[in-house]
Amino acid sequence: MRAKISLHGSGWIPFNYNITLTGVIYSSIKRADPDLAYSLHSSKGFKFFTFSELKAPKRKVSEKGIFIKDKAYFLVSSPKNEIISSFISGLLEKPEIKIAKTKLMVENVEILKAPQFNSITTFSTLSPVVVRTAKEENGKLKTIDLLPNEEKFYENLKKNLVRKYETLYNEKRDNIDFEKPLSTKPKRIRIKNTYHRATHMVIKARGDSELLKLAYETGLGEKNSMGFGMVKVVR
Repeated sequence: MRAKISLHGSGWIPFNYNITLTGVIYSSIKRADPDLAYSLHSSKGFKFFTFSELKAPKRKVSEKGIFIKDKAYFLVSSPKNEIISSFISGLLEKPEIKIAKTKLMVENVEILKAPQFNSITTFSTLSPVVVRTAKEENGKLKTIDLLPNEEKFYENLKKNLVRKYETLYNEKRDNIDFEKPLSTKPKRIRIKNTYHRATHMVIKARGDSELLKLAYETGLGEKNSMGFGMVKVVR
């Protein structure tokens, strides 16, 4: 299930607002279903939801941050309908989102129709993709971010999606491959005290339609619940 949250309001927000939107999602779910919120927050595995960047038709960017004028929106997606349903219920109980000192009021909530998937799909990112690996440095394993110019990026992108499917449905499907992106745009995002190298991209995937559907529902790559890897279908 995928929902579009339309907002109205004006003001400055910081560039690194992911952690705030994550908090809004968790707190909204908690108002509607405390047990679900606890199980999501305490889970060490996949959370199975993701969200897009905050989109604003009228905005201004400066060193100060992003100035949103009048309207904005973001999308939230999950293969688990109860997550989206609880989020919407809790959000409508308190239809206000505060990012830094800017208050944005919920104007409308829309459930979006899911596309049909065949064996070939082109995705465009609505929030940048993070793919990571462990690398040994000075005798210690260090987690590093991978970029699309590295072959392991695609290997780990596939492994991550296959693991998600197996975890969610207790069934293994691995017929999925990603081509080199048609376009890329790097982005650096701070989550708490850690910067992540992420990538906006348009990328074609071939394989099992159920895996392609899951990529759409829960996001590509890692840290989806922190606002990474959300995609839309462009072809």
